[in-house]
Amino acid sequence: MSTVNCSYTETVRALPSMCDDTSRISIPGFLDMFQDIAGFHAKSIGIGALELEEKGLFWIVSKIRLKINKRPLVQETLEETTWIQPAERVVCERDWSLNKDGEQIAYIRSMWALLKREDFRPALMADHYPDPDFIMAPPDDVPFTRISKKFEEAELLGEYRIRSVDIDRGGHFNNGNYVRAMLGCFTCAELAEMNLTELDLQYHLQCYEGETIRFVKRPSENWLMEIGAVNEEGKVCFTAALK
Repeated sequence: MSTVNCSYTETVRALPSMCDDTSRISIPGFLDMFQDIAGFHAKSIGIGALELEEKGLFWIVSKIRLKINKRPLVQETLEETTWIQPAERVVCERDWSLNKDGEQIAYIRSMWALLKREDFRPALMADHYPDPDFIMAPPDDVPFTRISKKFEEAELLGEYRIRSVDIDRGGHFNNGNYVRAMLGCFTCAELAEMNLTELDLQYHLQCYEGETIRFVKRPSENWLMEIGAVNEEGKVCFTAALK
């Protein structure tokens, strides 16, 4: 396919809708910002959600690692940039950086795939994904965390019933809402004490409206904790490592 501009930058403000009880951008707020600008960039290079829908395809994210150096206050002016890496056979990488006065305050590395609506099988990237005209910046050299899906002895954090407002255009539980539901298992005081600066998020199975998932946690050698979301069939659909 033809080459395209691999990056997209825009100036944004930390809106009240992005912020939490501290008047700073929340963790779901960072993820929403990333997803929004990713959509703008994808549309500008012909692989946006509506363009792919005409081909019977839709995007899913499989892994996200978020690193937070600082949480901006509401109304602060920021610059965000997203860029793509050359795709592999059935997956591609998209990165994101949020900056203030030239200083990086948050960073995301993520892996995505295209699924076919007819059978929910992965589509070959070479048939749909453009070649970036250059690699803006290589991904950091820290690999995604290997999170075991064995949570049989884990402690129950809480349950969440997936509602209509949680569903995205793909027809399944929106990836950002897993994080909202997970963090909603903690109080504001607990989240303040945890002061999370890094999250490794991994999506394994799609969940749908009406399903109830259980969030469970266990201690971790390298992280503050590891969390799993277990569906009604007892299968782990989402895992996260937090610190």
